[in-house]
Amino acid sequence: MTTADHDIPTSWSRIDTWLTAHTRRGPARPAPDAARLDAFEADLGLPLPADLRAWWLLPGVSASYWIPEAFAPVSLDEALETHGIWLLVAEQEGESFDENGQPETRYLREFMPIALSPGGDGLVVDMRPGDTHGAVLLWDHETWMLDVPQWASVTSMLQDIANALETGTPALLSHAALGGSQESRTATVDDALDLTWQPANPGRRSTRSA
Repeated sequence: MTTADHDIPTSWSRIDTWLTAHTRRGPARPAPDAARLDAFEADLGLPLPADLRAWWLLPGVSASYWIPEAFAPVSLDEALETHGIWLLVAEQEGESFDENGQPETRYLREFMPIALSPGGDGLVVDMRPGDTHGAVLLWDHETWMLDVPQWASVTSMLQDIANALETGTPALLSHAALGGSQESRTATVDDALDLTWQPANPGRRSTRSA
């Protein structure tokens, strides 16, 4: 058994226990399709990070907006569909350069969406070799700007959220410590039993474009 085989279900169990006790039960993400995941990995030609694979094979994941800032896990089918659409958009845009002559950011085939926001932004896992391999990044579908990782891995994402929910402390502190544009956020539950993530430091304005 790998570390991911243990850590991913353990952290999700903690999150699920908290959500069940404090919020309304939403729909569950559709059951995973291991064969389709294998086909994607083969087509990509790169091994998936172990915790990303464990994430996709995890049953019973809530599809509500429980990931800060407001992201809901998507099914593998929706992830692959979104992946294809964003790749097509990048291809249609072609290569362009900023005022400094540097290539502008484009969505890459080595990114894999795992969650989407109501506005269409995504959390993607970076599968490129290098320092950010396995990291969870914010993909802004309008600006296409990449920030420092939201989390270093899917494992750290789930552990951070579980700790924040159980202790009432902010999530995303490591992102903020790296100089990221997103504010650290604390979980709150409204009268309708919906979970929202409020800025832990209301006086600090996010540098992310609206």
